[in-house]
Amino acid sequence: MRQLVATLVLCCSAAFLAIPAQAQNGPTIQTPSDTVDLGEIFIDELNVNHGKLQIKVSNSGNQPLLLQKVSGCCGTNIKQWTKAPILPNKEGSIDVEFRIEPKPQIISRTVTVESNATNQRSKKIHIRGIVSERKANNELVL
Repeated sequence: MRQLVATLVLCCSAAFLAIPAQAQNGPTIQTPSDTVDLGEIFIDELNVNHGKLQIKVSNSGNQPLLLQKVSGCCGTNIKQWTKAPILPNKEGSIDVEFRIEPKPQIISRTVTVESNATNQRSKKIHIRGIVSERKANNELVL
């Protein structure tokens, strides 16, 4: 009886190990980074293009990715985004615009992407930066 049980356990173990590990099924959303860093922008160099950017979104899964809703906070406008299904190993984009006031400030915006992704149904992408005045050559900073 022990030999029969041992044989069954051995056969079941071998059969289990022979089954290949399956990749995660479904679409998966990826972005180059969860934060877009605009860096330091000087007021005297500020122009309308500083508030325009494009965020790339890729599908590293094995089924089409659908960007169902894309929204921005606090005056962040989503001009357009890829509405067609993003096929596996392909990418889409999100066009974002916002106004940057010509005064010293910290830029902190968020874009939220809702999708059918299996790894992250709701993905937040942060936009960060600093607007500052240029210091004169003879001005000391303490």
